[in-house]
Amino acid sequence: MQFKGSKTTVSVTFPFVAVITLMLLLCQQDIVLISVFSSLFHELGHLFFILWFSKPPTLICFGAFGVRIERGKDIILTYKKEAIIAMGGIFANCLLCLCGLFFYKVYKSLYGAQLFAVNLFVGAFNMLPVRVLDFGTFLENIFSSRFDVQKSERLLGVISHSAVAVLTAGCILY
Repeated sequence: MQFKGSKTTVSVTFPFVAVITLMLLLCQQDIVLISVFSSLFHELGHLFFILWFSKPPTLICFGAFGVRIERGKDIILTYKKEAIIAMGGIFANCLLCLCGLFFYKVYKSLYGAQLFAVNLFVGAFNMLPVRVLDFGTFLENIFSSRFDVQKSERLLGVISHSAVAVLTAGCILY
């Protein structure tokens, strides 16, 4: 399903709808809704900085493994701006963590606790130094601004593979 705006196309794929439906059938519904809301808010964090630094994206695609935001090929930003865009989602999750903590502490709200926990998880997961995640993209831009392409690629590769190895070993030991 596609919605076309003047500058941006929003695409919702069947696998995205299937994953959400499966989650609603198999999991606690309030957690699923909070998770979807938190994930969308995470992507809005990226979108906020994209719009701040450049033109609207050409495509926003909701797929089975998350949301992909594509920008035009003619948009070239500095490494610093790209790094900020990469961290925008994590920043959004931190804001929702604080909101959840506030509602839990002040109103003893279970939903506040769930909002805090879900956003803590989403933010922490995206803080892993793995190439395809937000913090990996942040590191890629920081390294690219300081080193040549080959050195920054090698450095990010070593960090990314090391993080995956440690996580895999931790899961096996657990």
